Amino acid sequence: MRGVEVERTIPAPITDVFDWLTDVTNFQRVPWIRRVTLVRPGDTNGNGVGAVRLIVTPLMRLTEEIVEYTPPTRVRYRVLSSVPRLRTQDGKLELSEHAEGTLVNWYSTFEVDNRCPKLSTCAYLPLVRGGFHLVLRTATKELRGE
Repeated sequence: MRGVEVERTIPAPITDVFDWLTDVTNFQRVPWIRRVTLVRPGDTNGNGVGAVRLIVTPLMRLTEEIVEYTPPTRVRYRVLSSVPRLRTQDGKLELSEHAEGTLVNWYSTFEVDNRCPKLSTCAYLPLVRGGFHLVLRTATKELRGE
């Protein structure tokens, strides 16, 4: 099992950042994300607990479920299915107010489930980290109005 952690300060109010990061439609504009589909709406504006969304990129396909939704500070999710298959994958976004806006900490653990799990997982670490950076960079640009 390996962990990926990405931190970024977004110069916007915490509620705006939380709303952007939890609205599945925003991910459509993130580079490398080909498709995002809300498979099942959750309990809060469709994006809360119980929401299931499909995220398709050129190298991964994930179906994830929101398991914790605490506006405006925390979201936790778990992957229900994926290609490549993951043995375990959980993630969380934690937001806190910061002098320069909102500090976002995105943390995920996963392991690729195949004959060479350690090697495959290590190969996917930079891809997952890069994906998190792209999402947070897109959120920053859009919340700044760029």
